[in-house]
Amino acid sequence: MAGHRLLILGGGFGGLDVARAVGGSRAARGYWDTLLVDKENFFQFNPLLPAVAVGAVETRHIVYPLREMARHRHIRFQKNKAIRIDLERKLVELHNRLVEPWDTLVIAAGSVTNWFGVPGAEAHARPFKTLVDAMTLRARVVELFEMAEQARSDAQRRMLLSFVLVGGGVTGVEVAAELIEMSRDTLLPRYPSLSKSHLSVTVVEGGDRLVPAARREHSAYVARFLARRGVRVELGAAVSRVEPHAVELADGRKLPAFTILWSAGVTPPAFVRELPLRHHPDGRVCVDEYLHALRPDGTPLDDVYVIGDCAASKREDGRMQPQLSQTAIAMGAHVGRTLVRRAEGRATEPFSFRDVGYIISLGKHSSVLDLFGVSLSGRLAWLAWAGAYLVKMVGIRKQLEVGIDHLTHMLFEHDTSQILNRRAVLTDDELNLALGDESPASPPTTHSGATPP
Repeated sequence: MAGHRLLILGGGFGGLDVARAVGGSRAARGYWDTLLVDKENFFQFNPLLPAVAVGAVETRHIVYPLREMARHRHIRFQKNKAIRIDLERKLVELHNRLVEPWDTLVIAAGSVTNWFGVPGAEAHARPFKTLVDAMTLRARVVELFEMAEQARSDAQRRMLLSFVLVGGGVTGVEVAAELIEMSRDTLLPRYPSLSKSHLSVTVVEGGDRLVPAARREHSAYVARFLARRGVRVELGAAVSRVEPHAVELADGRKLPAFTILWSAGVTPPAFVRELPLRHHPDGRVCVDEYLHALRPDGTPLDDVYVIGDCAASKREDGRMQPQLSQTAIAMGAHVGRTLVRRAEGRATEPFSFRDVGYIISLGKHSSVLDLFGVSLSGRLAWLAWAGAYLVKMVGIRKQLEVGIDHLTHMLFEHDTSQILNRRAVLTDDELNLALGDESPASPPTTHSGATPP
């Protein structure tokens, strides 16, 4: 057994690439005693979560068993969750009172939903970050259509089929596009009592445009596309409060909604934010050019690496690297190479990463992308989106499964089977409201403009 204990916290994009690099090198396997810890026993391909939410991609096709990877790479895996990191004693406290020591630590714990301290947000809005979130959303949408079909009034139907998505970033617009596509193209034709007037989908964004990280012309394209499909877009609309079935804006307006989804941002887990290190205002740990964690005085911890959504790494222009999957992949690959170099006795190199662009999926109808300076939109961009993510899938089996899903989705409509029980996707209060005579004020009707008057 190797003597140098390497502990990797997190099996997402960054942590997975570190583990694969170390496990793929004979020298590194002999030097490092590697343990990968994650709260799940699978890696999930987050960019395809919106497609999973509407059944365009099968749930199990975007997950890869971490224990299988660990077995093939000759490293250890443990399904557990970190609670606290003791930097001085070099210990990590896990659930079930377990403690794991380390000589070198890689923090790749991902992120959690950032509620930004908005009153009522965590209690009444639904996050969209995990596979369970995506599965539950799909089941909830279908269940609400079933209930709306049997509703006693148009007001009750409009109430049940009202959706507000808080956050107009990539995730927010992708979920909105997939949701409106499934609702209007697949579900509505199957329910004779329902019409487009009963459905409302609203995206709320505090900034002056959707997807602020994209080109302005692409932000405008996304807004026009969503508006044409029937999605209402509220720009410059900061959320001040979330109620059980309404979103209150800073200007005093309320947007009633039976389902409120929150995709406004992320933050590192609490045990990362609480570390006695230098932190960015958003909670990420500041790192040096080698991705070492920085102490409060700015000196690096050479035995602690921080990558992915937990790391605040500066670009050459002074801005921070974005919290995107491609950033985590680049960081994970870099730390993996660094650890292999250390095992081989070679010098390490600083982290260097250039953003290659972005891809925004808008359902099977369209996408927008900017890759290596090439800008595309429309069906051709969607094909590029499907191909790019297909290549990034972990393992040939997953590539084949997702490829078949894409082909099936292009040729056929969504599957509308509802497998989860009604009580698994609706609370008792929601059931009482949905089945009762009283309902909140009807949501605003969908209009064709991208911004409110």
